[in-house]
Amino acid sequence: MNATDYWQLFLETGAPEAYLMYCRHKTEGKHVFDDSGHRSEGHGLQ
Repeated sequence: MNATDYWQLFLETGAPEAYLMYCRHKTEGKHVFDDSGHRSEGHGLQ
C-alpha cells in the first residue's frame, strides 16, 4: 500500500491507524539532518 491507499482508507473508515500509516508513508525517505552531536562545547553560548 502507498500513502494514497492509506488516505483513502482513512476517509472511508475514519480509523486513526490509517491516518498514522498515511503520515508514515507520506514522510518516508524524508530525513531531517541532525548534527547536534557534532558541535563544539561552547557552540551557541554567549
